[in-house]
Amino acid sequence: MTVAPAAGLLSLSALRERAAQVLAPASDEDPQVLAAPVDAVDPPALVLSWGDPWVEFETPCFWYAQLAVICFAGRVDPESGTETLEQLVAYTINRFRADAYTWPQQSAQAPRLLEINGLSLLAARVIVRAPVTLNGG
Repeated sequence: MTVAPAAGLLSLSALRERAAQVLAPASDEDPQVLAAPVDAVDPPALVLSWGDPWVEFETPCFWYAQLAVICFAGRVDPESGTETLEQLVAYTINRFRADAYTWPQQSAQAPRLLEINGLSLLAARVIVRAPVTLNGG
């Protein structure tokens, strides 16, 4: 993981890496975490991506990046699929809250169908807005 020495801020790549570590399974019941967008997923799973806008200027020394955690509950099922999705969103938010780095939640989008490799999966995005450096690392 690369940390900018002057400000202690993470680079974009390091931010995504740290998020993957923060969300990594601690038990067999925890969801798998994929550190970048993929063309196939085995739910329940969390996939890291970027939000829009991706980066926003704050000062010459740091920017804000919007990291999206896509929570995939599984195939569309009005019963367990919705409950699983709610658990994944809570898991994601609670893991970020417990980490020492600043992960303020920006938003969580409502559940919707996302197509991955021809399958419609129930998913939601949790967006966090974190300070980053674009210098070095």
